[in-house]
Amino acid sequence: MKFALLSRPRTQALLDGTLKSQGLPVEWLPVSAPLGWAPPTGEEYRSLSSGQFDGGEMSISSFVETKAQGAPIVALPVFLKRGLVQRSLFCPVDSALAAPAQLVGKRVGLVHYTSSMATWMRGILEQEYSLPRSGPAWFTLTPSATRTGFKPTLLEMPSGYAGAHSRAREELDGYSHELEQPEAFLLSLMKQGELDAVVSYQTRLEAKDIQTLLSTEELFESPDRGNGVYPINHIFVVRESTLKEFPGIGNSLWSILNEARKLWRNYLPQAEREPMEKELARLGWDPFAYRLGDLEKHTLETFVDFLLDEKRITRRLAVEELIDPDSTGY
Repeated sequence: MKFALLSRPRTQALLDGTLKSQGLPVEWLPVSAPLGWAPPTGEEYRSLSSGQFDGGEMSISSFVETKAQGAPIVALPVFLKRGLVQRSLFCPVDSALAAPAQLVGKRVGLVHYTSSMATWMRGILEQEYSLPRSGPAWFTLTPSATRTGFKPTLLEMPSGYAGAHSRAREELDGYSHELEQPEAFLLSLMKQGELDAVVSYQTRLEAKDIQTLLSTEELFESPDRGNGVYPINHIFVVRESTLKEFPGIGNSLWSILNEARKLWRNYLPQAEREPMEKELARLGWDPFAYRLGDLEKHTLETFVDFLLDEKRITRRLAVEELIDPDSTGY
């Protein structure tokens, strides 16, 4: 069996062979982007339907949408990327914007309109900050492959665009990396005054002329903390046929993924552990404990409702349809 994972501190012990899948015929393979169910396939976007993989890391939006269409996959309670998405809403440091409600009529750029990050952002800004989804003028670089309740304006990045390199950081994964060119292009438009704000995949951009619209302190004082939602962006999925062929494999996979998670500090210098350590202290619980508790159930239900609101799915999927009942993380 072959499973795909993005390389991060919580998965590296599997990808580098530190943890062995004892008794399991499993091969862990690194990928540079989450899996998709259907084509396009290739180095960046690999398709589960091709049979190349038995499962792996998938964006929550792709998973729920394709599951609603009948894709024979199911998830384990393994949430590989999550966090408060408001941290990824950026504006210029000299912007007059001081609150999300002021984004009405403003031009907001994002790479994929239907990405998990963008879906969470629109839903939470509406739910928590009373900003209607149709309030901002949304601009995207990627045409939507699915029908949505609102059509954003499509931007075109110049062929061969190679803007100034900048560093970014996914703080809860603890690694610094080069910002990909599509996001760099959107930020360049913002710096030129052609966009008022940008939804990034990152939580920190190493640029002195850019800031988050909301501070971390504001986020942890927000009413959302009492709503029982801590967004999930990436989830671990398995083909249903694999679960049937290998009874108990779901729980075995959950166990070894959980063991890898516990070793995350081994892959980060002390100085780079600080953001995650602060998050744990603020929350008072570990959001990456790979469990299916009430908070996780409510978070999944909330995301399903966001997809329904945007008319990207036609029925409300229950958590029991999404998560393998034999791999609940207990």
